[in-house]
Amino acid sequence: MTLAMTDINDIKKLYFKKGLNVAEIMRKTGHDRKTINKYLDMNDFNLV
Repeated sequence: MTLAMTDINDIKKLYFKKGLNVAEIMRKTGHDRKTINKYLDMNDFNLV
């Protein structure tokens, strides 16, 4: 699954700035744990 940049930015903001864990982000966004982890671990978005 490929997400829009706004979704990716929202996930990163929730994790790094608001301190939410992956389970909390799953509940807020409705995205799968694997998808969230994929984008949290990714640095170079040109590879998507």
